[in-house]
Amino acid sequence: MTAEKILEQIKKDSEKEIKQILKEAEKQKANIIDLARKEAKTESEKILSSGEKQSENIKRILLSKASQDAKREVMNAREKIIEECFTKAHHELSTLTENEYKKTVTKLIENGGKKLGGQCTIISSRRIDREIAEKMGLTITGNIEVSGGVILKSSNGKITLDNTFEGILDRKKDEMRRRVGKLLFSE
Repeated sequence: MTAEKILEQIKKDSEKEIKQILKEAEKQKANIIDLARKEAKTESEKILSSGEKQSENIKRILLSKASQDAKREVMNAREKIIEECFTKAHHELSTLTENEYKKTVTKLIENGGKKLGGQCTIISSRRIDREIAEKMGLTITGNIEVSGGVILKSSNGKITLDNTFEGILDRKKDEMRRRVGKLLFSE
């Protein structure tokens, strides 16, 4: 074989090997690109899924907050209405006719006296309280600035019973709040 033929054979073999290497490189390139696409798709699906989960969580949080805010607003509105009822009740008690007031205070003194064991002293809020107490044979020991009603003290002074309109409304506020709430807002 001549040198030229050997060189030509080497050239052919080299070209064949180059083509084979390029073919292998193309396959590897295609595999790498395919793998990269699959990984990118998987990663993008993970990111999308994570984004959707975060979006759902944010949505739930916002809906929960909106629901709580709405409930709070409803409760505030109900409380305002209940407070208006208390204000009206206080006004009604404060503006009783003289005859209604006498009956009411007489009953408050009688019931309070029973609770205190009979003999007691009275702290009055109005002139008419003094008249009622005197008719009942009770001692008046002072005056209090309230819209109506009386304060009763046991004969030994250890027990005080606040039967003023404000005192009664204050003591009964929780119970009345529940009753008024049920009447106005029962669903």
